[in-house]
Amino acid sequence: MNTEIKIAICDDEASSRELLERMCRAFFQKKEQLTKTDIHAFASGEEVMTSGTDYDILLLDIEMPAQDGIVIKDDFETNRKQTRIIFTTSHQERVLEAFGKNVTGFLVKPIDETAFQNVMEKTLSDICGPVLETEENGNTFMIPMKRIKYIEAQDKYTLLVTETGEYLMRKTMKFWENALPGQDFVRIHKSYLVHLEYFEKKGDEVWLDKGKHVKISRFRKHEIMEKYKDFLRRKVKVM
Repeated sequence: MNTEIKIAICDDEASSRELLERMCRAFFQKKEQLTKTDIHAFASGEEVMTSGTDYDILLLDIEMPAQDGIVIKDDFETNRKQTRIIFTTSHQERVLEAFGKNVTGFLVKPIDETAFQNVMEKTLSDICGPVLETEENGNTFMIPMKRIKYIEAQDKYTLLVTETGEYLMRKTMKFWENALPGQDFVRIHKSYLVHLEYFEKKGDEVWLDKGKHVKISRFRKHEIMEKYKDFLRRKVKVM
């Protein structure tokens, strides 16, 4: 049930790019139940800014010729607001310049492996949110809760629908209701538990993916709508 994390490494020194790529691969190898990675390396700020890809994580050197890391950070915060930026630098005195709303950490060269892992853990948690760990047929699954769209009851099974795929599991709806945060998920029907991030109401129905639409339980309609309004209020506060 993994999701792909797109990573960009931008550093004008080839040795630094190679080291960071090795560290990334070693870190995410331990997370293969949760994520897979797509890593790209760039030798200049111009290259990464014109790449046209929306990266989840950007490992960015502050000191580079032409556009330095501060310029690139400003560009990403304007045009690619979802990218989390981790700065690397040989000059700690420049860290104060590099703060920003998308900056999740700083690594001082030579980069310490423990420091790298700590910053990456924090950044990955920021991207995926809380992770649910569960077992199915003797296998352990790591499920980012933010990626779950809805759960549908199917006889003795439940169908877990995420951003990256569908998974039939021998779990009850009661299990999912207890395991998932109640403020973010709502039971719209006896057979459907929906993540409020993907709640799209049209009339008396909620529209799910692939053209599927489900009629809201009329006995719980008021409760469902109040829960959705509360979700939106909390979301606005976070933003």
